[in-house]
Amino acid sequence: MNYKTELNENQFEAVTTEAQHVRIIAGAGSGKTRVLTYRISYLISEMGVAPWKILAITFTNKVANEMKSRVDKMFPEKSQDLTIRTFHSFAAYFLRHEISIIGFPASFTILDEEDQTKLVKDIAATMGFKRGDKIVGKALGYIGKQKLLGKYPEDIKIIKPSFEDEKTCLEIYQIYEEEKYKNYSLDFDDLLLQTNYILENYPDIRIKWQERIEHILIDEFQDT
Repeated sequence: MNYKTELNENQFEAVTTEAQHVRIIAGAGSGKTRVLTYRISYLISEMGVAPWKILAITFTNKVANEMKSRVDKMFPEKSQDLTIRTFHSFAAYFLRHEISIIGFPASFTILDEEDQTKLVKDIAATMGFKRGDKIVGKALGYIGKQKLLGKYPEDIKIIKPSFEDEKTCLEIYQIYEEEKYKNYSLDFDDLLLQTNYILENYPDIRIKWQERIEHILIDEFQDT
């Protein structure tokens, strides 16, 4: 493949660089996904990198599938060895291999938003609320915010509530986590949090994955 004729000057520079860290800043429609795809191609064809040592991370399944399709056309015999996934998909993939280290089975179930809402409604009902009460939405928002901060119930101490019903929301959060644990379930936020936890606290596992993956390409890095 002649990369110079396939790409403009800046794209060619990004695709063929030998720098260890590269950040590409470009506007919508300027070919960022194209650059990532051709970078994968360049790593395999020109730098001799084994496909299974490349990890490409995207934000949406649509882009992940688009990249897989493009690479498949370039390397039909090697594309199946590539790991091109969304953040959550890769985290789930990682945890299926490694979560047993923290006492969870690899067969854990993943709760989607509908499952989360139903669980919180069930918990609220056992506490004497109606399933349609505002506390349900409050609790869901509270759980999401705390997980964004990387906080589970045991990490939260309420001295002075920052909003009405915060203590109730924390109680619901506590029961929510207990119910999930009993059923060996994780929500989408847990996928990222537990992946981070294992990589940070189990050096042997971290080193194993560091040695396995040599090149990481991230789409929409500014949102990471």
